[in-house]
Amino acid sequence: IGTRTDSINEEVLAYLAELSKEREIWVEYGVQSSSDKTLQRINRGHDSASIEKYIALTHQYGLKICAHVIFGLPVETPEMMLDSVKFALKLGVHSFKFHPLYVVKRTALANDFKKGDFTPILEEVYIQTLIEAIKLLPEDVMLQRVAAGIEDDTLLSPSWCYVKHEQMFKIRKALKEEGFIY
Repeated sequence: IGTRTDSINEEVLAYLAELSKEREIWVEYGVQSSSDKTLQRINRGHDSASIEKYIALTHQYGLKICAHVIFGLPVETPEMMLDSVKFALKLGVHSFKFHPLYVVKRTALANDFKKGDFTPILEEVYIQTLIEAIKLLPEDVMLQRVAAGIEDDTLLSPSWCYVKHEQMFKIRKALKEEGFIY
């Protein structure tokens, strides 16, 4: 179940916990960043305290938790991106989905991009940050996603996000060089 911490409540968690008696249920939270400044800048609708509260509550209901983290959000440095991973790990998430931020037409980010107020993450920076994030993961934490792309004319930037299989090829090569097989 993919959601945000400003869109969940105890009633829903109790219902999911009941369902989890018959099937495996995962709650994927769009953490995106642990930086309140970034979360406010992207108009996320929640802060890091909300993330902490609802991940703790989700644990109380015995549900598996996946943290979705985006690398390349406005004003974020690689160190801030890795801090978001460390933040989610401290909260005890069971898995991660990582992917780069990309700019699509008809969005507030597209307007910032066109005005020169936002520069997308470079592919090399994304891959290196991804590798450093993976190095932080304990063996019992799953990795569900390492890339994302959009293969249509709505993509404005970065162009390297257009063909996902090329992105995956480069990521696999970099991971192999670090001794990882993905």
